[in-house]
Amino acid sequence: MKLVSLYLTLLRGISSRARVLGFVVVAAIEIVIAILLLGQDLSDPTVAAVQIVDKFGMTLIIPLAALVFGTAALGDPIEDGTYVYLWLRPIGRWQLTVAAYLATVTMVLPLAVAPTIVSGVVVDPTFDMLTGAIVSSLLAGFAYSAVFVLLGQVTQRSLIWGVAYLLIFEQFIARGGKGLGFISVHSHAVSILSKSVGDVDIALDYFSRPVAFVVPIVFALGWLVWSAAHQNRMSVA
Repeated sequence: MKLVSLYLTLLRGISSRARVLGFVVVAAIEIVIAILLLGQDLSDPTVAAVQIVDKFGMTLIIPLAALVFGTAALGDPIEDGTYVYLWLRPIGRWQLTVAAYLATVTMVLPLAVAPTIVSGVVVDPTFDMLTGAIVSSLLAGFAYSAVFVLLGQVTQRSLIWGVAYLLIFEQFIARGGKGLGFISVHSHAVSILSKSVGDVDIALDYFSRPVAFVVPIVFALGWLVWSAAHQNRMSVA
């Protein structure tokens, strides 16, 4: 029950009206674009669907939602001083990380992951696209949420650092090949999407489906363990 109470406290803290409405608008734009594409005479709906899921969903709305909500989950209490009241509760410190992660995922799934899945299926209403969009978008949402919960805890100006990470590493450095792409969330999510719909030619499609599925999960668990360990080393004095 203490974990549930902590989760609800953090969820209320990150779910401001401005944040929610902002992502509702972006999600609506994504779906409208998909509907407009549906009205076009597309030579290959699968390619078009992959492009909107990748470029709009997994490049833009999912990582940005994870960034905004994830860094705020622990970052906002740390910055405004209310973190001390959370930290001094008689609970295991790891519960702060778990509650922050669950609160972040609670916002990311309906506001970013779900619209991305819908947009892909609107353009290409096939079972392969449905499963590919679901698995790749969920994977991206879960992994990015772990990254940014940790980032909000260990850095100041975490939004700036997060945007820099997304632009410089995920969209630039990761294009340097499989070695650099191995630790990129985006490359694994894209690989799953591509393999699910028949190996569509798309940037960052480096890995087999099993590798692309397992690696981000392992990394996400590692980032959460790091966050939990950092809780025990923090001082509120």
